[in-house]
Amino acid sequence: MRVALFTTLTLAALLSTGCVTKGTHEFTLQELAETKSSLGDAEKTISQQQGMIEDNSAEIRRTKEELAELQRQKALLEDGYAEAQYRLDDSTDRLNESKSQLEKMRQIEEETKKRNEIYARFVSELQKMIDGGQLTVSIEQGRIVINLPNNVLFASGHTSVNAAGQGALKQIGSVLKEFSDRRFQIEGHTDNVPIKSTRFPSNWELSTARALSVVHLMVAEGVRPENVSAAGFGEFQPRADNETKEGQALNRRIEIIMLPDLDILSNELPKVAQ
Repeated sequence: MRVALFTTLTLAALLSTGCVTKGTHEFTLQELAETKSSLGDAEKTISQQQGMIEDNSAEIRRTKEELAELQRQKALLEDGYAEAQYRLDDSTDRLNESKSQLEKMRQIEEETKKRNEIYARFVSELQKMIDGGQLTVSIEQGRIVINLPNNVLFASGHTSVNAAGQGALKQIGSVLKEFSDRRFQIEGHTDNVPIKSTRFPSNWELSTARALSVVHLMVAEGVRPENVSAAGFGEFQPRADNETKEGQALNRRIEIIMLPDLDILSNELPKVAQ
C-alpha cells in the first residue's frame, strides 16, 4: 500500500511538471503493474482468510451441535442409570423382604413342629386321664389346650382343689415343668349362673381365684413361676349353650394353655415411629 501511494504521488508530481521522460514513464507503468499485482495478492489473501474464518465458524457450529447432542445423550444415560438404580434398589428391597418372609415362615413352621411334638407328648403322658374323662387335650387357634372340667377339681362354689383334682394337677405339672422354655396360662371359666358374695362379687372373681389355685399347685410341682400366669374369664367365653345343664357343665372348667412363641409373633408387628 505504501508503494502504491508513493508511486501515485510520484506520477502526479511528474505530470504536474509537464515533463516526463520515456524511462520514467515505463518505470511508472511497471510500478503500477506491481502495485496492481500486490493488490491482487492482498485481495486473494483476504479472501482466503475470510474462507478460513467461515470454515472455522462452521466447524465451531458443528462442534457446538455435537456438544449439545452429547449433553442430551448424557442426560438420557443419567436418567437411564437413575431408573436402573431405582429398579435395582426396589428389587433388592423385595428380595430382602422375601428372605425375611421366608425366615418368618421357617420360624413359624419350626414352632408348629415343636407345638405338635409337645401336643403328642401331652397326649401320651396324659392318656390315662384322657381315657378316664378327666381332661381333654386339643389344639385351638394355634395353642395347646388342656381342658379340665370343674367337677374334677372343685366343689361347687369353692376354690380349693379337691384331693382327686390335686392328683390330676400333680401329674399335669410333672409334664409341664419339662418345658422350661414355654409359657402357660391357667384360665378359669364359669357358667352364666350368677354368684354374689362378699368374697366373690361376680363370676370373674370366682374364676380368677380358681385359676390362681391351680397356678400355685403347678408352681409347687416344679413349673417355673415366671412361666405361668392366671386369668379369669367368668361366663364370657362359653364352650356350649348355657340353656342346658350339660352346656353349663362344659362351661365350668379350667383350661391350661400353652402359649405360642411370642417372639415370632412380635416380629410381625409394625414398627412404631420414633
